[in-house]
Amino acid sequence: MFAGRYLWWMLIAIAIFLFFTMCFDYVTWLTVVSSGCAHVAGSCGPIIVTMTGSMKPSGVYLAGAIILVVTLARVHYLSMNWAWGVVVAIWFVASAPFPLLLASGWTGQLKPETVLDGLPVAFLFLVVFCAYIGWAFEDSGARPLGAWRALRTIIRFSAVYGALLALSEAPAFATIPDRLLGDMRLSASIAALQPGLNDLLTLGRGRDTFAYVVFAVFVVGLAASLLPQNLAELKARFAQPFTLRGSRQ
Repeated sequence: MFAGRYLWWMLIAIAIFLFFTMCFDYVTWLTVVSSGCAHVAGSCGPIIVTMTGSMKPSGVYLAGAIILVVTLARVHYLSMNWAWGVVVAIWFVASAPFPLLLASGWTGQLKPETVLDGLPVAFLFLVVFCAYIGWAFEDSGARPLGAWRALRTIIRFSAVYGALLALSEAPAFATIPDRLLGDMRLSASIAALQPGLNDLLTLGRGRDTFAYVVFAVFVVGLAASLLPQNLAELKARFAQPFTLRGSRQ
């Protein structure tokens, strides 16, 4: 999937999400008012239940599905390792509740401290990675993650850490085996392993301080991979603003 098409679909998904989380309640109200169901006792209930209980969640799920599918398609188009698709899926599942939390701010019921407390590090990893792969690598012939092996290793290590942290923090991963496979034993095993894994990744502090450090390394690594990989070209680019006009031919 080309970068332009990827960005277009991402904007469509964001617009769908904003519509169903912030504007769809007005559509429901307008439907109830125009239908005249208020004149018949109990007739408005099925309309409200259908629109808010089925149509609204379906629109939110549609937006999420678009984001996940186009991101995986972009990863495949860039010929990145299939493991990136797994990492993206983990980040996506772990950060899924956060956009719904932000949507409640439209009603004035959201406080800044609630946002900070509910912000998963996986959401930050996902947003930065989606923004990164939106870069038009195919136009410049550049290689995703850069050509330097050490830099690619640092980026991959940071991404794996973010995925493991998401696995240890999100309760959804413990419920997936029970919901999809009906395996309660596996769900219980995952739930039992999550606290120990989280302690290991957070260095036993129970905070995400180290996770934000790794996230900063991830961001810097991705930004560095966009720089020219040729040292001579890189030096010339940084020296150009300080070169006097007419000093070079």
